[in-house]
Amino acid sequence: MDAYVKIQSVQGGEITNTQNLLDFRIPAGDVYDLHDSFLNLNGNIDTVDSSAVGGDAVYCTNLQWVTADAAKPHFQNVAVIKNANMDCASKGRIENIRRVDVLRQNMATYVDSQKEQLNQSYIDINQLEQPIGKEVYGQFSSFNKVGAVKSAPQNIAPIQIRLSDIMEFCRTREYDTGRAGETRLHFELNRDKLEAVHTMKNASVGLGLRIFKNETVQGYVGNTITLGQNNTTNVNKVSDLNQMPYYVGQRILVTAQGGGGAATVTDSPVVISAITWDRATGAYSLTFSTDWGVALGVGENYNTIRVTIADPTSVTYRMNSAELVLRRVNNPQGVGQINYNTYSTEQVNGNSQTSYTNLFTVEPECSNVVLMFPDGNDGLISVNNDISSWRLRLNNNDLTDRDVDKDSPLAYDRLALTLDNMGYSLRNLNKNAGKSNAAAWTGTYTDALFNTQLILNPLFQTENVKLLQVNINAGGGGVKAINLYKQLPRVFNY
Repeated sequence: MDAYVKIQSVQGGEITNTQNLLDFRIPAGDVYDLHDSFLNLNGNIDTVDSSAVGGDAVYCTNLQWVTADAAKPHFQNVAVIKNANMDCASKGRIENIRRVDVLRQNMATYVDSQKEQLNQSYIDINQLEQPIGKEVYGQFSSFNKVGAVKSAPQNIAPIQIRLSDIMEFCRTREYDTGRAGETRLHFELNRDKLEAVHTMKNASVGLGLRIFKNETVQGYVGNTITLGQNNTTNVNKVSDLNQMPYYVGQRILVTAQGGGGAATVTDSPVVISAITWDRATGAYSLTFSTDWGVALGVGENYNTIRVTIADPTSVTYRMNSAELVLRRVNNPQGVGQINYNTYSTEQVNGNSQTSYTNLFTVEPECSNVVLMFPDGNDGLISVNNDISSWRLRLNNNDLTDRDVDKDSPLAYDRLALTLDNMGYSLRNLNKNAGKSNAAAWTGTYTDALFNTQLILNPLFQTENVKLLQVNINAGGGGVKAINLYKQLPRVFNY
């Protein structure tokens, strides 16, 4: 039976913005399924509670990408890897990809459908708001939405990154280190691009989920409230807990109007100690570890009961350690060679030219090229809404018989043709990376800041190096940062 083995990174201690390099050494001897192997970047989010009343609270937190804008892009786990390379003792360099974050992030926008992205979100460190319920739960806590067991923060929450998402060589099912020798993996991380954020804020919760029944019973002290309308009889029915933003251990603020002489309560902090839900009737109640009110006297009541979700004072992300998790093959079949594709990267700047021309030297074996335009605000998403048309020439031969207009049938033809030639299928034409802090699900894929733009085309192989001429027409701010990725077929023989 296959087994998983863990290898700790050469570097020890916390991974920071300046200490962001990782090295792993795989000893010679075993055969590994690299396709099912992955990195774990282990970390946690520290929170400072906004109140001491009711004990320590558990906050719903997530990671987001650091940008110069308020809008935050949805990013793939692989985007945490900035540069990557792989070497082995017998053959030397296997892969060396610069700006693998930009490459994989933007390719995923086209080759993964939205449904596929949603299906894979169980490992996403950057979660999107759910289409129903507006809920956003990260991996940094385990939540209990019914009962009296308190939710708990995770001391070790891994950012899990498949090796096959980083390097295409790692899509092999058998890699024999007995023949390849000791293997070294080196990664440079975008640690400075990760920041913690409190999610499931009050602004994202509908008013109907924040209104609770009036309380009129003499002696009531505010230890329990029931979802309902502003009267003593009507209860709002809950058919699914996924509709509710509350969990045991959450801190909320209670506001209630006092009637009949009772004092008004404003933003009283409490921690949920238990949640009860009657599936048959739909009745839903919150119980607290402390009382938010004062015992009601004769004729007194609490009405217009409202709750808001409390924010923590601060949230801080720490990446504490890294490990390589390898699937060791117990009964290998024996593979003599591994065919794969890698990429060479060239980075230039268009200097805001509206009529951009450049001549690139391309390797003889290069079979496809992809131009991406990482936006300066986040340095990740290939965005340039100012581009209007382009044309590519290879060794003085036009690759199209006319200029390619943005979003034209010819542009989509080049897109589908190139992806197919690269070994991918075009599954998504939404062309938007997604916005992780959208106010509603309807705004997740509609922000123009994250409309991706790629220029790509297959190339014919030659005996010698070839010259690729790139002509781009743009308006507005013109052409700025450009990453040119050149796909190179490779064969690894032991």
